[in-house]
Formats: sequence, C-alpha cells, structure tokens
Amino acid sequence: MATRHLGQARELQVRSADGTLLHAEVRGPEDGPTVVLAHCWATSLASWGPVVRELDPSLRVVLYDQRGHGRTQTPITRAGYGAEKLAEDLCAVLEATVPEGRKAVVAGHSMGGMTVMAAGAHPVFQDRAAAVLLTNTGCTQLPKRSTAIPLPGPLGTLGAQVFLKAPLPLGPRNALTTAVLKSMVMGRKSDPRMVRLCMRMVHACAPVSRGAWGRVISELEAEETARQISVPTAVLVGTDDKLTPPWHAHHIASLLKDCREVREIPGAGHMGPLEYPETLAGLLEDLAAEHVDVLPAAA
Repeated sequence: MATRHLGQARELQVRSADGTLLHAEVRGPEDGPTVVLAHCWATSLASWGPVVRELDPSLRVVLYDQRGHGRTQTPITRAGYGAEKLAEDLCAVLEATVPEGRKAVVAGHSMGGMTVMAAGAHPVFQDRAAAVLLTNTGCTQLPKRSTAIPLPGPLGTLGAQVFLKAPLPLGPRNALTTAVLKSMVMGRKSDPRMVRLCMRMVHACAPVSRGAWGRVISELEAEETARQISVPTAVLVGTDDKLTPPWHAHHIASLLKDCREVREIPGAGHMGPLEYPETLAGLLEDLAAEHVDVLPAAA
C-alpha cells in the first residue's frame, strides 16, 4: 500500500462527562467516512501515526489523547481513573466529532481496545459506531495471561502486576532500557524507527499516570460490556504479543455478537499500529467502505 497523507490536523478540545478536557485531532475531508482511533497505555495519539499515513485520503480520521496521556488533562484524584472514565471519554469524542445521524468505524489498540469494549453498552457508542476494529487488547485476566515477565506461574503474574502498576520512572532512555522494553512489547524484527518512536512515547508518559492506568488495566473486567457490541468487528493480535497474547483475541471474539474475523499476525508483538500499520489501514478502509455511509456532495 502506498503511503498517503491526510493533510493538516484540525485540533479541538472535547469536554468529557466529568469535565476533563481531551485533546483531539481531525484529519481528512469533513464529508469523508469517519474512523475514530483510541491509543494504547503509556503512549499518545501519535502511536496511530504510521496507520494514518497509510490511510486513503478520502477518509476522515479522528484521534485523541486518552486522559493522563499526551496533551489531555491528567486526573487529579483516583476517582478520575477507571474503565468507565475511558468509555465516557470515547463517547464524548464521538459526540463531538461524529454528527448526529452519522456513524464511524471505531478502532482501539491495547488500552484503546479496552476503552472501546468498556463503552459497548453506552447509548452514544451504540448510536455512533458502525463497525469496530480491536488490536492487541484484552478484556479480562490481563496479568494472569501476560508472558511479558518470563517467570513461571504466579511469579509471572505478580511481575506483570508490578510492571503495570508501578508509578516509577522507567529509567533513562538508553540502549539497555530500550532493549528490555522492546523485548516486552514489540516483535524481534520490528522496524528500528518504530522501536524508537515507541520508546519516546513510553518514556514521555508521566509515571504516576502510567501506574494509575496500569492498575486499571490489571483489574479490568469488561466482558459484560464487550458482549454489548453488536456491530461488525475485526480482532487482531501478534503471535508474539506478550502483554495480550492471542488467547485474548479469541476470547474477545467468543463474546462479540458479530465478530467477522480474528487474525493473528506472525512474528508481531503488542504494538500493532507500529508493527503492522498497512494491515490495520487496509482493514479500516474495508470496514469504512462496507459499513459507513458517505455524505452526499454539497449542491
């Protein structure tokens, strides 16, 4: 797929249900089919950049920074963290960027996918979502199923919990910390440029916010709301994903009302948008073409 560009981003602030201000960006023509992209834990909307660059320029692309990430406000109390807050934020973005009566493809990577599943029962999500793409994500048993910490049984689970929850700096960004993090979150053959981008985003994420969201992820139980997603859905995972191994993709598929595909990407790790952007872009284009109406041309 040839690399394409969707033009200058139009920035906006979206106020969530509890007053948190979310940074959002819109790219592409206002009358184009809309896709809304929710990013993963400890990164920012920039993690979707490689996918956005591959998308057809006729698409209208909405991205936003999750609370406590990028340019979005950070909660000041523990009450500002939780799966329901992620769902409220996504629905606020959908209300602000998808006109009433229109629908969009909604895609989520890792915590972004958890966001989508947490929003499954929300009336705004059900009204605005035409199709869903989930990549490298899970809705339950995150520490238990993780293989990121190579220790047996309960020790591996405990190690995953510590990694997720610890509100500590990850150390200086150097060759050693890059190698350790890469081994946990990306495939062995990942593009070095994408590895560097991933490391920049992860190290830029505030440790306290990262740890607070890690706690939410480690305790996540979103099976019931995932069951409420009734629109056509595609689920992807890397075969070498250690944070959300392939078990999660197949488990999610068993909960969904209309799962069209579960696809395992050989050799890929957890960072799908950085590791297989062409595949994700192609699926987004296909879902938009099949399930999102195009606005009629202005007279």
